[in-house]
Amino acid sequence: MHSEEEKLAKLADRVFEGLSSQTLDEQPASKAGIKIKANSGNINFGTQFTIGERVEERALLPAQRKELHQLRAQCEELGDDPRDVWREVHTQLSVTSLDEVTATQFVQAKGVIQARLERLQEEADRSRLVSKILRAADEKDARHALSNFCELNFGRTQLNLLKRAELPRALEFILQFEVRPSAPAVSAAVPKMELREFLITYHWNCAGLFLFGLLVGGLWI
Repeated sequence: MHSEEEKLAKLADRVFEGLSSQTLDEQPASKAGIKIKANSGNINFGTQFTIGERVEERALLPAQRKELHQLRAQCEELGDDPRDVWREVHTQLSVTSLDEVTATQFVQAKGVIQARLERLQEEADRSRLVSKILRAADEKDARHALSNFCELNFGRTQLNLLKRAELPRALEFILQFEVRPSAPAVSAAVPKMELREFLITYHWNCAGLFLFGLLVGGLWI
């Protein structure tokens, strides 16, 4: 009786061991790996799926577009070609038209036009100062003095080559320049001589002239 029970117990143990080994064999060899791609926004937990796409950037707001056009108009007032203004913006922002400029690029586009406007204003100021200096120099006939002043102080004589900060100094010099009046030529005063003194001093000359007058008068009589 006991032997039969022992046989049944051993048989049950074998069956249990067989079932346990079969369960382990049926388990997957490896679990699905977790993959995350930051650039594409894909996260995979066994199965790949997309959690988001890149949001399209917003175009310029009407107020931003208006401000850029106002800056462009100021450049045009200083003689700049508006096409050159937009061309520089397109080059700096790597776009082909203003419609491609986004709201986030507004600050950069504004900076490009403002820098161009400042250069134009500086050139206009330089031209105005140069014209004023030359006009004052011509009025005082002091071109030579102005040239000497610039060469001694700045190392160059052409006003167009001077720096912006040097031009006011040249203007101050020419405005304060005083033309020295030329002294009039003094003619030697001829002392007056009385007739008696003249006859005594030049008596031989007078006698000669008297005789010459008698001779000429005798010929005509």
